[in-house]
Amino acid sequence: MEVQVDDPVRTSAFYGQLFGWTFFDHGAEYHHYLTARRDGRAVADIGPRQSGEAAGGRSAWLVCFAVDSTDAVARKITEAGGELLLPPGDVGSHGRFAVAADPAGATFAIWQAGEYLGAEVAGVAGSAVWHYCLSRDVEASGAFYADVFGHTVRQASGTEAGDGGVTLALEGCPVADIGELGAEVPTEGASGWQVVFGVADIDAATAKVTELGGSLRDGPFRTRHGRCALFADEQGTPFALLAVGSEG
Repeated sequence: MEVQVDDPVRTSAFYGQLFGWTFFDHGAEYHHYLTARRDGRAVADIGPRQSGEAAGGRSAWLVCFAVDSTDAVARKITEAGGELLLPPGDVGSHGRFAVAADPAGATFAIWQAGEYLGAEVAGVAGSAVWHYCLSRDVEASGAFYADVFGHTVRQASGTEAGDGGVTLALEGCPVADIGELGAEVPTEGASGWQVVFGVADIDAATAKVTELGGSLRDGPFRTRHGRCALFADEQGTPFALLAVGSEG
């Protein structure tokens, strides 16, 4: 999981104060990418926006799927109707990487680990605890991820048949949700993945986000996973927070 922004140092200061992350700079060879760490273990990466991308354009957290072979999965992506946006390539000795879009236009990445594993902790406060994708065609999106990654697609718990929500599971373990994009949302560029970070106290975290220059977009509201709220950080990148403490 990573995000590319105009000012990685400023963004790292925001998330560092919000989650208590520390950062490791990979140096000039890796464009000074910063790996965020929680208790010394990697949770996410923050890097500079690549040349050719408009400064000030909207950034987004990029959900990254771990794979055994980037090249083999890249072929599956195109066979299943997806599109390769960045073909497989080596990231030094760290691993092999590619970026793609599913048939509904949601962007994601695939990562074949080398010397750098990627995220080492998840599911607790201060790390990613859930991912979800909004899609114009939930059934088609679910079928795509099942074909490419071998996910099992099942009706999301707490929803009724026909509500449009499904859960992706791997070896019986839920890993993400796909939800139906509302008809009121403009079609162009609307489908996408969202990263949800865990916090112990959603109300205290909401106050902290605004104190640090971010903004509350919606919530807090109750979901089947717990109390959640939608935000943008101080550079406008959207993210979500979910209570994983006693208020659950």
